[in-house]
Amino acid sequence: MTVFHLSIKLIIFISIGYIGRKVKALPDGFDKMLTKFLLAIPIPAMIIHSFFNVEFSMEQLVTCPEVIGLAVLTLAIAFAIAFLCGRFVKGPAKKPARYGLIFSNFTFFGMPLVNEIYGAVATFYFVIFCLPVRILFYGSAPVMLGASDKKVSARDTVKQFLCAPVYSVLIGLVLYITQIDLPATVSEVIESVGDMSAPLGMMLCGCIIADSKWSGILKYPCIFWLAAVKMLVIPAVMMGVMLLLGIEPLIIKSLTFYFCMPAASFLPAFCLRYDHENVEARTMGGFFVVLTTVLCIVIVPVWTLILERAC
Repeated sequence: MTVFHLSIKLIIFISIGYIGRKVKALPDGFDKMLTKFLLAIPIPAMIIHSFFNVEFSMEQLVTCPEVIGLAVLTLAIAFAIAFLCGRFVKGPAKKPARYGLIFSNFTFFGMPLVNEIYGAVATFYFVIFCLPVRILFYGSAPVMLGASDKKVSARDTVKQFLCAPVYSVLIGLVLYITQIDLPATVSEVIESVGDMSAPLGMMLCGCIIADSKWSGILKYPCIFWLAAVKMLVIPAVMMGVMLLLGIEPLIIKSLTFYFCMPAASFLPAFCLRYDHENVEARTMGGFFVVLTTVLCIVIVPVWTLILERAC
């Protein structure tokens, strides 16, 4: 896929969601309904398909611990960079800034795009990489975004983690290891439903952008340099580390893509849930998500080109 072609696809799909929301073809609350639908059906279907669509390879299975190890290493580096950057952010914006630098939109944006650009094997690596990411995504949110006097039980954290995409990973692993042949019709349906993830995920981003009031973003000038750190500096650091370690090129491409994705779309919702009185943090988090989502129209094709040249 050429960089130009990818850029056009991103713009069109995001524009469909944006225009649909602006002309009221997509009603109030549609983004929440679409989020639930994506998490419940298309994304699990895409994950399952990414496993059984890949021929079983012991060598590939052995790479899973390596990918998980890379997830731990790169996330540790991301945490270090985020907390260093947080020193230069004042007030309530500090918490969402740190969280937004570390956690990307890996479900609605990252996974479908990796599948679209690099195929099933890269998606397999991306899904494995996202297992520890997902644990930290839910587990660290109460600590990083919550009020200092508010505690969230371990039971609630585990409940959030055990969602449809996680169950689909387990199903996919069973199908991958056993190499069970599903009926052709079933396989085609799963593939078709999974293919809905990328366009619907990008349309969802368009809906979020349409509902945002851009005038308030100038109140948080730190967002602009934080966006540059998130989508340019951090991915470059991660790519450099993996190149120095001699990691397989396809793994480098897949994992680097996680770090150049927009900030996690759930950031404002988490700010609301864990510290509902901190309106400024929630507002800044929303702007950070929107800005990085818009920038990805340019950044993602650029990183696709860089990764092709570097790997």
